[in-house]
Amino acid sequence: MIESIPLWTFNTKKPLTKWYGHVHLLPDKVVGQWFCADRTTGKRDWQARLLRPNTICGFDSGIIVASEMRSDGPWTADFGCYGISMESGRLLWTSHGSGIWGRIVRLLDYVPGFTNELRDTPHYVKDGKVYCNSGRVLDVTSGKLVYKMDSEDVRSYEKPLSIGSQFAGSGVERHHPRVKVMDNLFLRHAQDAEGWQRGTLEIAAESESGKPLWTFSINHLGRHIGSYRLVPPFIYMLVSDEANSKPHPTKEHYALPNPTRWHFVTLSIKTGEVVQDFPLDGEKHSECRIDDVDGDGLLIGRANRELMYYRRTQHTSAETQPSDNADVE
Repeated sequence: MIESIPLWTFNTKKPLTKWYGHVHLLPDKVVGQWFCADRTTGKRDWQARLLRPNTICGFDSGIIVASEMRSDGPWTADFGCYGISMESGRLLWTSHGSGIWGRIVRLLDYVPGFTNELRDTPHYVKDGKVYCNSGRVLDVTSGKLVYKMDSEDVRSYEKPLSIGSQFAGSGVERHHPRVKVMDNLFLRHAQDAEGWQRGTLEIAAESESGKPLWTFSINHLGRHIGSYRLVPPFIYMLVSDEANSKPHPTKEHYALPNPTRWHFVTLSIKTGEVVQDFPLDGEKHSECRIDDVDGDGLLIGRANRELMYYRRTQHTSAETQPSDNADVE
């Protein structure tokens, strides 16, 4: 569970995140695009404006590895490889390719509006190295080429998924496979429809042998699910009194924001019972989500302008990593 009053609140005039990004909890920092705050006090260390990078790919050795996410027409993709100082927010290095080619591609970054699809992109960050889709392996502190490997070997690497990520992913799979969350305890999404259904959450728990243990539906609370995170032994949820969007009065298939009041709910995965339920405050917002959670605390973002940090009432060994976007929103 978490404390009902935030330890601190962080406000910014610019968005906390871009695209599908989240604000990340690190051991002593909180990092978004692009700002860094002290985790204990919420005091801003720096805020930066960067030309191209807008998506965090990983952290290592005091470096934020980033790329640029673009959506041009029917596709969305990442391009470019950038290293940003965690201490200052300054862009330390850029590496879109090797040799003369890399320098030419870098110059294209300065062409306004140009997608620059020629840029190499990080696939993952691990042990002081940045593994790029082309097969290049870079030193994370300098961006310099260390060696090259087969590009298929790089792209075949899959980051280990936390239990929370596995469960969130199972909700959009066709048959909602069950996920082991504790010894002799499995959870699965219990809604009949395939895929994630906005505003709803139904969960069924069963033993290893398939014996039903408990079921939960957000409908039992008479509310709408906005965002959730599974971090054993709890599921943390942000729920709203009303749906946070409403149909456009004249345009079919369009929706408008519908500001509503939000509540924080904690569900025990051992019993399926709600063990905590409190309102965030009396204000209405159309956007509210859990940005990140670890063994010590939880971040809630509202309207992409306000960030609230709550301490967990007792430290647990959280299953998520800072860059693990294991929620559904």
